[in-house]
Amino acid sequence: MAGSNMSETELDAARAGYVLGHSNRELERLHRQGLLFADLTRDILVRAGLKSGMRVLDIGCGGGDVSLIAAKLVTSSGAVTGIDPSSDALAVARARLDALGKPWVRFSQGTLETLEDASSFDAVIGRFLLIHLANPAEALSRLRASLRPGAIVSFIEFDLSTAACYPPLPLLQQCVGWVGEVYRRMGRQPDMGVGLFDGFCSAGLKPEMIGLTRIAASNEQAGIDFLVESVRSLLPAMEKLGIAGSGTVAIDTLRERLVQESASGHHCVFYPRLVGAWAVVR
Repeated sequence: MAGSNMSETELDAARAGYVLGHSNRELERLHRQGLLFADLTRDILVRAGLKSGMRVLDIGCGGGDVSLIAAKLVTSSGAVTGIDPSSDALAVARARLDALGKPWVRFSQGTLETLEDASSFDAVIGRFLLIHLANPAEALSRLRASLRPGAIVSFIEFDLSTAACYPPLPLLQQCVGWVGEVYRRMGRQPDMGVGLFDGFCSAGLKPEMIGLTRIAASNEQAGIDFLVESVRSLLPAMEKLGIAGSGTVAIDTLRERLVQESASGHHCVFYPRLVGAWAVVR
């Protein structure tokens, strides 16, 4: 495998940020992701204890997918606040909110790292957030310190290495491998779902957990589009890190090749395991 073309300074800067960026295309990819995992996310939030009347903080809300799921659970007698560092993502979230007409939801700029006081919330949630942090356990510890006793902490993450296809499809598996390798070289934990238990325990939280897997035929168009756009968003990082060049990836024909490959037989795709962890602050 080729070596990295990134300098140490560039690599440090990339590690400090959101690997996938915030382009319009990436925001659309996040929306597709939200649709694919909406039902499993709702299941985990219900298990975590979200219910009518609660005041919920959604950290790293992006385009508002998880915030809007939480809004349905807490109903108009509750309130949901979503925070995210990206003004572009928040603009998308507010536009969706305006279209749906849920006045008990609001969005504002912020991050887990800059959050100082969350004592007014009954629950703090986040999905696919901790994988982007250099030290998730430290961030969870700071979060716990800002919450009142009785508050719920719930986070949802992937285990990227669990994505698989049976019988195997080489191109699909290669794409998944590229994605995981970017996170590894960026110093992140691609299987952050596995890391939730230790992260919660290190923060003084006793978690309950569940793992859920979405399973579909390999020719599911939504899944193929999601994978292609994930590779597209990560392609600049893949090239800079020496994982794969644009000629190898051939992003403009990747979707067509994945469709052709999936038509070669009866293949079942196991999406990355979705892991949910939740705990009550004592």
